[in-house]
Amino acid sequence: MEEKLHHRVKALMKEQGMTQRELAKRSGLTEASVCKYLSGSRLPHSEAVALLAKALGTTSDYLLGIKRDDESVFRDLEKRIIESKENLSSEEKMRLIMLLSSK
Repeated sequence: MEEKLHHRVKALMKEQGMTQRELAKRSGLTEASVCKYLSGSRLPHSEAVALLAKALGTTSDYLLGIKRDDESVFRDLEKRIIESKENLSSEEKMRLIMLLSSK
């Protein structure tokens, strides 16, 4: 059985120790909307999916369960690294370098 969007969102929230209130605040969505999305009683519109993905540090494609080819994933990852490199601590930069240089 394919995992649904609200299950993916809940799993990411659990991994990050994030509450519904925090997700609502980070995404700019109302707590009521987030609650409905998490219960599966309402599907978010495309803009809300994008906001949820950004707040959770993932992609809309992941939340929607869209499988992508490796090249597409690599391009998105590269873009995210470039966009966030200024916000990384020295330790995080070193961990990223080690990760990328490992085989």
